[in-house]
Amino acid sequence: MQDENLPALLKGKQVLVTRAQHQSAAMCARIHAYGGEAVHVPLIDYRQTPLTLEEQKNWLKSVKQADWVILTSQNSVDYFIRVLDHVEQLRGVRLAVVGKKTAEQLKTHGLQADFIPETFTVQGLLKAFNDGRLQASRVAVPLGSLSDTTWLERLRYLGIKVTSCVLYQTVANRSAQPRLQNIIESGHLSAITFTSPSAVRFFTELLTEGVWRGAMKRCTIAVIGSTTAQALKTLGNSPDVIPARFTAVDMIDALANYYSNKEGSHCNEQQS
Repeated sequence: MQDENLPALLKGKQVLVTRAQHQSAAMCARIHAYGGEAVHVPLIDYRQTPLTLEEQKNWLKSVKQADWVILTSQNSVDYFIRVLDHVEQLRGVRLAVVGKKTAEQLKTHGLQADFIPETFTVQGLLKAFNDGRLQASRVAVPLGSLSDTTWLERLRYLGIKVTSCVLYQTVANRSAQPRLQNIIESGHLSAITFTSPSAVRFFTELLTEGVWRGAMKRCTIAVIGSTTAQALKTLGNSPDVIPARFTAVDMIDALANYYSNKEGSHCNEQQS
């Protein structure tokens, strides 16, 4: 049902949401609020990494010794908490998060972020370490199996000891392949949204190259931020939409504005 407070900028548009089931509600609601149709096909599954007792013990020791624990996604928060026996183990541990949504996920576990960068990226966090707003000799970073780790070298370059641990596996939701194929081949899809490089990767893995390249050529492509945009560019594609602030809801707002500007431009051309 459309929100009366938002213009129907996505009316008549089918928008593919590829995010995991438990993370897609806000996106789908925003699409509906603009009068669009959210077509949800989750391409990603997450599984906890089975740690040995020794690995778990060493990781928790690193967490307690760290000046900062750096959390870069909602998933990193959830799986980080799962490894703990209880959140009281984090007493005295300072938590830095990559953005607002990661901070909100912390709150669902009764925890507060001690630092959120102005720019919701790991680059924003790195800038804070570079300019001295964040200081540390040790940091602990929970990761997923497909997480970008290149930025950790920047921390090491600053003389910071970095301990990371892969707490969850990011895998393709292969059960979604038949439905994804049918939706793409229907020809009704207007836009495709990607909220992570993993979503881009699995979209291309679950479809033949001819099918996914054709879909990206026909549809408007919206990505959540610069890292996901870079994943597209490695495939020879560029996104049509990147929000100024890297959140899923902001991405849908930017998509709606993209269509509004595009259609407004078309109307002006018709009148001239």
